[in-house]
This record gives sequence, C-alpha cells and structure tokens, in this order.
Amino acid sequence: MACNSGNCQSNCSQNEQVAQDDSIPAPTTGSDDGANNQQQQGVCLKCKVSPPISSGGGGSGDEARFCGDCFRTNLFGKFRLAVTSHAMITPSDNVLVAFSGGVASRVALQFVHDMQQRAQRNYEASKDRSLPVFGVGVAFVDESTVCSISNDEVEEAIQEMKSTVLELAPPVKQFHVVPSVSLYSSGSSDEKDRLMKLIGAVDDVTGKDDFLMHLRMWALQKVASENGYTKLVLGLCTSKIACHVIAATVKGSLKTLQLVNDHPSGINGLISSFVRLLQEENPSRESTIVRTAGKLTPFHFNRLPEINDSSVPLATLRRQKRYNLKPQESISSESFCPICNSPVINSDLPSCGSLKPFKFREFAASCCPSCQFQILPQDQSSMKEFYSLLPEGLVSRSKHKDNDNLDMLREQVQDCLLSNSDDET
Repeated sequence: MACNSGNCQSNCSQNEQVAQDDSIPAPTTGSDDGANNQQQQGVCLKCKVSPPISSGGGGSGDEARFCGDCFRTNLFGKFRLAVTSHAMITPSDNVLVAFSGGVASRVALQFVHDMQQRAQRNYEASKDRSLPVFGVGVAFVDESTVCSISNDEVEEAIQEMKSTVLELAPPVKQFHVVPSVSLYSSGSSDEKDRLMKLIGAVDDVTGKDDFLMHLRMWALQKVASENGYTKLVLGLCTSKIACHVIAATVKGSLKTLQLVNDHPSGINGLISSFVRLLQEENPSRESTIVRTAGKLTPFHFNRLPEINDSSVPLATLRRQKRYNLKPQESISSESFCPICNSPVINSDLPSCGSLKPFKFREFAASCCPSCQFQILPQDQSSMKEFYSLLPEGLVSRSKHKDNDNLDMLREQVQDCLLSNSDDET
C-alpha cells in the first residue's frame, strides 16, 4: 500500500499513472503547453473541481494530481480490490489490525474499518442476512521495556490510540495492549530482565533491529492466537516493502560496521537511505522495486489456500482463481527458521541425533543463515545463555516443527517400512 502524500513520513508513493480524461476542457486563451499544464495543475484530475493536495506545483506524484477526497477514494479502491481479489478477508474471519499510531498502520486500520462498514450495511440491507460481518480487533505492541521511551509518553500514546479506535463507528473493536514481556508466559518477576538480556546478547546492529521486529511479530501472533483472530493485518507502505526486498538479498552474507555518531547504521538503515535517494531522483523507483519483486516465483506455501466457503461471493472466487498460483506438487516441503520463520532447505540441516545432547546447538543449526550470522551469538557459552533466555513459546514451537518434520518423513517412507506381520514372516 502506498500513499505518495506530501504529509507521509515514510516517503511512500503511489506511482500508478492515471490517464487524463478527454473531457478536460482545453485552455481558452492560446495553445501554449505551459498554460495547459498550469490549468491542469490548478484542479483535481478526477473531479476537476477541487484543487490538488499539492496545489503549489511542488509535488510530482498523486498529491499534485488529486484532491484529498479523490486521492483517498482512489487509494481505498485499490486496497479493496487487492483484498477482495485474493479473498484475504472473508465474512467468517476475525481480523486483528496491528496499530502503531503511524501513518501506514492508521491507513490500514481505516480501510479495514471502511470495508467492515460496507459489509455491515450489506448485512442490514439483505433480507436473509446470510452473510455475516467479519470482526475487527486492534493491537498495539508496547515496547517501552526494550526501547528508551518514558512510561508517561507510552501511556499518553496508548490513550490517544484508544480514543482513535473508540471514535470509529460500530461494530465495536476491541483494543489490545501487548507488552513485549508478554512473550514470557511464566508470570515470574524476572521477565523484564530476561528480555533485556536476550536482546543485549545480539551484538550485530542489523541483527538486533531484525530481532526486535521478530519479537514484535511473535507478540502479535500470540495475542491473535489467544483471542481467536484468524487474520493479521500489517500496515506496510511501498517504501518499507522496497527496503525489505533489497535488504533481504544481502542479509546473512554482508557484515557492516557501526561508526561513532554515524547514522544510519546496519544494513536496514543503509538500505533505507539508499532507497530514499533513489526515490528523490525518480518517484517511480520504489514501485519499480516492488513490481520486480512481484515477478519472482514465490514459495509454494505462500500460495493462498483454495476457499470453499459458500459465503464468499462468486466474483471473488473467480478473481482468486485468476490471480492465484498454480499448485506445484513437485516442490518438497521446507523447514522453517524458528526465529524469522524463513524457509530452510532440509538438506542444509544436520541430523537431530548428532546434536541431541546440546539443545542450544540444535536450535542454532535449525536457524537460517541470516539469523545465524546476525542474531545468534558465535561462541558456545553465549549461545547457551541466549537459548536459555528465549521465550518458552518460541522454544516449544521449534520443537513442534521438528516433530512435524519427523512425522512427515515417516509418512513419506511409510510404504518402505516393515509391518509387524511382515517382520514375523
């Protein structure tokens, strides 16, 4: 999702070119191109009545072509088309929106709310009321434990976010405040100290940045699972996605140095500055990066599951069938990194038997190269302490995945195993 608004702090952009309507009146005086461009910049390209958002002529994106209302309508239409085309939200879903208070997550919350409002109006207008209205909840991850933010600032921000959620029209949306320490379910008093030691064990700047992001995702997944949510919505703009695409190609193989008073540091900061410079030179750079990434062949587990829900409109099912990926049965199942959940090739994993006496070694060996290089401590004693500080849910999830892999392997070789009767004969 992108906005290309002059007020957007994330410098995201929406670079879809909109064809000019032939009905736009020609200049009344002369045929000079400069006068024609000046008239076009004076009014919105769509409604041809209101002035564009950037009426001073300083903008080069959608803010120079559309007024505020038309820009919002255009952006919401693209958001709604993407969601409905891929059946990302169905009437039976319960959706949790991650809300940080920033621009991207605020737009995501508003657009999900607008879709829920439409579903509510359709439900009330229908005679049989056969299509339910999907539920919406909002979650904020309180990271004051791991970030240098005063409690007063966090509390003030939480109250403002609560007010924002309450001001939205019904249906009522539950607001969840998720502290980072909630990852530990033991209820002990040393949870804060364990979390701080766990983060402090990561020396690499990029690794610490990524690890904090993974902790945030674990917290959101935990609250979603505990409260019965079926979908999780994140507010990501084009700028952030473009930076992630480029940064992900080099993580795990390039090491950076943090200089004194040097900003930004780490791969994520360097990539953000690089993409920002590209965007300043050409406003279409970010969209080009995202479109290029969209042409890559995704892993088969990213394929949207087929939906057999009768409550889903037929048009949505047709669009999903059109845009969905073809199943590739020849692709084998992958294991996943217990930290970032990235796919790991099974052949790269060591045998469980050789590492069984050392659980922390087994955990480290099951991680992807990026997490091994930038998050996990390199020496054995530090790695052992890092493993002991991990939340119980993360460790148990890693063990559960190992058991799933063993069960899957047994299913694959089931025909080659001897049964009790075969053994007797």
